[in-house]
Amino acid sequence: MNAPSLDLSADTLSRRLGPFLSRALQRPLRLDGWRRFPAGFSWITLGVRATPDGGGEAIDLILRIGDPRGLLAPYRAEPEFRALEALQGLAALPVPRVFAFSDDPSVIGAPFLVTGRVDGDTPMPWKGAAEARGEARNASLAQDFTDGLAALHGVDWRATPLQRLWGEVDAASVAREQTLYWWRHAGFADDATKAPPQMHHAMRWLLRHAPTAPRVVIVHGDYRVGNFLQQDGRITAVLDWELVHAGDPHEDLAWAALRVFSGGTGRVGGIMDRAAFTERYAHQAGFTPDPVAWRYYEVLGLYKSASMLLSAAQRVESGRAQDVRMASMGFQVASTLLELNRLMAEAASEARGVELAS
Repeated sequence: MNAPSLDLSADTLSRRLGPFLSRALQRPLRLDGWRRFPAGFSWITLGVRATPDGGGEAIDLILRIGDPRGLLAPYRAEPEFRALEALQGLAALPVPRVFAFSDDPSVIGAPFLVTGRVDGDTPMPWKGAAEARGEARNASLAQDFTDGLAALHGVDWRATPLQRLWGEVDAASVAREQTLYWWRHAGFADDATKAPPQMHHAMRWLLRHAPTAPRVVIVHGDYRVGNFLQQDGRITAVLDWELVHAGDPHEDLAWAALRVFSGGTGRVGGIMDRAAFTERYAHQAGFTPDPVAWRYYEVLGLYKSASMLLSAAQRVESGRAQDVRMASMGFQVASTLLELNRLMAEAASEARGVELAS
């Protein structure tokens, strides 16, 4: 039987999702109060209220749907569910409560994840926003942001269901696997003739210089200011786990500190000096980041960004997506590739300096 097409109308979603959630939560539920949140290029996010039949306290839920036309499609909900499941109750890293997931398109027409709703707003890294919050709140956000990342990297994921999902992970191959993953995502796996020369160069550079991870940890994959909720200067939930995977902790560190996320402030996420970020992370994680590996993952981060931009433009061009915001991402490709070239040149220069010093 063919899977149903994705229909976001309240009536259809209630009819399709209601029985599934009732089974998952082991009580009959009535779904109403649907609300769509407009942000994001990737998963579709909706709020819904679940009320037990026959009385009882209603639960405010979030339904995240892997949009078949989204920026990172095709999607799977299980990795995000298992990661959030493994992180429940971790004091330094608040995450939403998870209730259910499905990668079976026959339920609502696409993979989906159901979590609890968390109060808070999404801070942005841009200079004006950081100044409006004030230094005291920026300082507390910076502390929570850094401590949360250290806590994430300290989780023994092999003692959780993620072990079954990810299996044995080779610390020597995680960087190469990410390089090839984003090469494929950009659409060059079958026809590399369409790849810009800078992407060819970056891909070969990344494969040639790939470091061995000092430890294999849960990598969020998009850990940055803008992907968490906050209230009164404290993080209430870290969100957007669709890129979660097993990898090198330097990957999250470098991504969080990319200049493109500094909002022109020169600070990590617009809220924290890089030296302070590194020092606090090292203290909390019991692990001193390697500057050479960090620089490598900065290059990988820009390469990853370029892959997303190129993929977005191709999806619109081919008719697989119609989001005008994704079409506009094509204009950012040239500047991203220039920045990528600059980072590779800096990394090569620093590597030569290390060799001379030794």
